[in-house]
Amino acid sequence: MSTLRYLPVILLFTILVGACGRSEMIRVRLLAPVSEAKKDHSILTDTNESSTPTYTNTSSGSSLYFLLKSIGFGYTEVTTKFEKTGDNLIETTTLKTNFADVAFGIGENYSFMWGAGILTGGEQKRFFDYNDKGTNQQGNKPLSMDNYLGGHSLFFVLGHHGFGFETLLGYRVNFIKSRLDDSEGKIPSHMGKSPTDDEVVSYESPDIRLTTAQVQLGIGFTF
Repeated sequence: MSTLRYLPVILLFTILVGACGRSEMIRVRLLAPVSEAKKDHSILTDTNESSTPTYTNTSSGSSLYFLLKSIGFGYTEVTTKFEKTGDNLIETTTLKTNFADVAFGIGENYSFMWGAGILTGGEQKRFFDYNDKGTNQQGNKPLSMDNYLGGHSLFFVLGHHGFGFETLLGYRVNFIKSRLDDSEGKIPSHMGKSPTDDEVVSYESPDIRLTTAQVQLGIGFTF
């Protein structure tokens, strides 16, 4: 059954390879994210939550690629902002990531580019605001994060060429790993992995794994 699920993807890839053919052009491509996949990226849970929280995801940034015929390299910067809003708990995250990309392309008038990237740097800032009137814990507080930030990404781009320019549509998936610093004194007293009566905000693990995804639009120049 697992093979059958991937059959449409294999057929589509085969059709694209057959229809496009090898590229002989030099290309410069610029893309920017226009849509962020909506997903819960929060790490905190309000143990007293009585309703379903809402989530907001937005992204910005750019990708620049240089392709010499069928192989090239690129650099991508993506800033993604997440927010989880509940009755008492608001958690916000700003995640900045930089990727070094390797890309492969086929096709002339219609082209297909795919590749992968390695996370080369970035930063993550997380804040939470908990309105606990009983213990007077309300207020915006930063969460301590370790310096470690790693991961990789996969992407593909479809292109249409005409009169020296290209219009581009892409999709990028980023797999990111980071870590919450929960050493002594680094987290507020009302947070914990095994919440008690006083710990009204819980987290499952200090190890954080995120999967973000963006739809991209862009333009290209051919030589």
